[in-house]
Amino acid sequence: MSMNRILAVPVLACTAAILAPAAAQAAFPDRPVTIVVPYPAGGGTDTLARQLALALSRHWNASVIVQNVPGAEGLIGSQHVLRQPADGYTWLLQITQMLLWKKTIPGNNVNVLDDFDFVSKLQTSPLAIGVSAKAPVKTFGEFVKWCKSKKPNCSWGTATSYGQLVGGQLMDTAGLKNATNIPYKGTAPMLTDAIGGHIDMAIPSLSSGLAQARGGLFRLLAVGSSAPSPFAPEVPSLQQLGFDVHAEDWYGILTRKGTPQPVLQAIEAGIQAVSKEPALLAAIKNTGSQPVFSSSAQFTREVRQESKLMDQLLAKYWKKS
Repeated sequence: MSMNRILAVPVLACTAAILAPAAAQAAFPDRPVTIVVPYPAGGGTDTLARQLALALSRHWNASVIVQNVPGAEGLIGSQHVLRQPADGYTWLLQITQMLLWKKTIPGNNVNVLDDFDFVSKLQTSPLAIGVSAKAPVKTFGEFVKWCKSKKPNCSWGTATSYGQLVGGQLMDTAGLKNATNIPYKGTAPMLTDAIGGHIDMAIPSLSSGLAQARGGLFRLLAVGSSAPSPFAPEVPSLQQLGFDVHAEDWYGILTRKGTPQPVLQAIEAGIQAVSKEPALLAAIKNTGSQPVFSSSAQFTREVRQESKLMDQLLAKYWKKS
């Protein structure tokens, strides 16, 4: 065998190793992709998933379908994803409250940080503090005084564990010892009761409460983001009002841990490619949410930092909520 042939073998092997990830990325997807929404159809996560699926279907010229697997605060659908092959063809669209499962759903077998790859944060929406438009308060400060004056207590509604957690922190920070939490199984019934005056205050996401506020039925008193939302610039943030409380939901795409890196790169590249699509951006902004479309590295870093903060809040406020 000549020296040229001997050298050709390792050279070809190296070349194949370099080209393999690119080839795998270029080939993805070669069959339908499923986005699992672990919440009921018609909600904010479902709407976002379907808009993203449409955009990606056009971009890839391939089928991207949405499957709703609701139950147990999003845990059932997440467990469903973990039972699928780690091949990148089954995604999960999740929100912030999955970081609370260790406390809110005792005994569950999901370790969020170890079981999933965080591919891209798609959007954020602050939680909002609001009351019925008929309530005798115009600001959060007035609500605090009004709530303290009510005997024997005043009530505040939440539709998620995350809302309950940060609401407990806010009530404690505001000194509202007579405030009683009323948990709901969905945002719609909570807002109905708030608008009707059956509860004194509600904590929906801004994306859920904005339409009712624009319709003159629900009065927004504050938002949980660090600054006012561009979709409701007249509503102050809690931090502006002097309350060290941050309450902002993220919505993101996850896959089962162990998904091949070239496939993760292809998924991230696809999401980034459609992140400027006008129809998708309009759908996000129309709900009062802020488009993000972060990288996997950034999303992962932020989730790990936020998980530590959630652990601190859970230890301090969960029992009080």
